[in-house]
This record gives sequence, structure tokens and C-alpha cells, in this order.
Amino acid sequence: MAQLHVAGTGSFALEVVEYARAAGHDVVGLVELIDPARVGGEAHGLPVVGPDAGPGATVLGLGGNRPSLWSLLAEHGWRAERVVHPAAVVSPSAVLGDGVVVGPGAVVGAAAEVGANALVSRGALIGHHARIGAGAVLNPGANIAGNTVIGDGAVIGMNAAVVNGITVGEGAVVAAGAVVVREVEAATRVQGVPARLFTRA
Repeated sequence: MAQLHVAGTGSFALEVVEYARAAGHDVVGLVELIDPARVGGEAHGLPVVGPDAGPGATVLGLGGNRPSLWSLLAEHGWRAERVVHPAAVVSPSAVLGDGVVVGPGAVVGAAAEVGANALVSRGALIGHHARIGAGAVLNPGANIAGNTVIGDGAVIGMNAAVVNGITVGEGAVVAAGAVVVREVEAATRVQGVPARLFTRA
């Protein structure tokens, strides 16, 4: 397994550090991307470096626009590392992109595809033949049915459900607990049961 850094210094970074260690990785530090004042210090018992400390292997352990955050790391030569917690179940026919994080209790179904730097949080479910875009976030308990498409950078809230065959557009947000039964346009937010349009970007 890889020696790696986790990008981020907040509370979620610690969770990803623990996922990585459980998966057998040697976590040697954290990369701070937002507050330069933290560089040179320590967080969660690990040294904090800036993005210019690369190249090396890293995985995103912070929220926000994951594709943009990854671009900043890539500019400095960092290499994306995949982290799959041993308590997750990933089908042998599924494909995980570089930098994907899969938390404990998550399930990735047959022939599913998860794009680069996407986050599949603890207990999230991805059905067979689903496609999860680069930098997408599936929060804890999200349930993505089979043959579904989740666009790049989309965010699926905690315990939200997306029914079979639906497309959620790029950069869209599905609120916690929502049940999506119709297409979701890019850069919109939907919420409720059934989910309805709340705002447009």
C-alpha cells in the first residue's frame, strides 16, 4: 500500500486518515489547501505541509469543490491515491477512478463506475451499472439505484435516494433525505419527497 498524505486538516480529514490506515496505507502528513497559516504545524498528530511540498500520493479529505481542489494538487505534481475501507463491499466488476474514497459499510454494485476523486461516504449504496461522476459526493446513507447517472461534482445528501435510471446533472445538489424520482438538471438543488426544484445556480 502507498505512503500518502491526506489533503485537508479539518475533522473529515481525520476520518479519511483512519480509512486509509485501516486499508493499510501509511499516512505521513496532511496537505493544507485553504489556510497557509496552518502549514508547518500539526493536526491530528500529523505534520501539515503546503501543496508545494509535492509530488507524492494524496487523497482528498476535505469538503468543497472536489474537482477544483484536486486541480490545485495536480498543479504541484501530486498523484491521486484510491482509499477503500476494508469494511466496504466493492463488486469485482466495478471500476473506481484514481483518488476515490470509499468509506466503511459502503456498497458499490456490479459494473458500477465511480469517477476520479469521488467520495462514497460510510454506508452509501451504489447500484449495479450506476455511473458516479468525477468529484461527486455521496454523503452517509445515500442510496443510488442501478442504471443511474450522477454528474461530475454533484452532491447527494445524507440518506437521500435516487431511483433506478435517473440522471442527476453536473454540480447538482440533492438535499438530505430527498427521494429523486425524475431527472435533476445540472447546477440545481432539489429537496423533499418526492424531490422538487428548490434553487438554480
